[in-house]
Amino acid sequence: MQEIIEMISNFGISLVIVGLFLYDWFTTRKDMQKTLEQNSMCLEEIQNTNKNTAKSLELLQKSMDNQSDFLQVHDKRCENIEKSIEKIEIRMEGK
Repeated sequence: MQEIIEMISNFGISLVIVGLFLYDWFTTRKDMQKTLEQNSMCLEEIQNTNKNTAKSLELLQKSMDNQSDFLQVHDKRCENIEKSIEKIEIRMEGK
């Protein structure tokens, strides 16, 4: 028992420092593991979000293409109607 007391009196400060170092290392290690797990979960969510964003952009592009096609067809119809109206006007003026 006396030897332990002598060791503590001789190496007390060193033991306290080593003890604090080990305590800090273990608690920091646990926190780092939790942080890494949280980062992993966030990364998965970001990847899922990116996939959903890509799908949304693809659908938007298809919709824009469809609207563009519709507008081109509409413009052609309008041109044909205008030509028909001009023909009718010319016929009516000739009578």
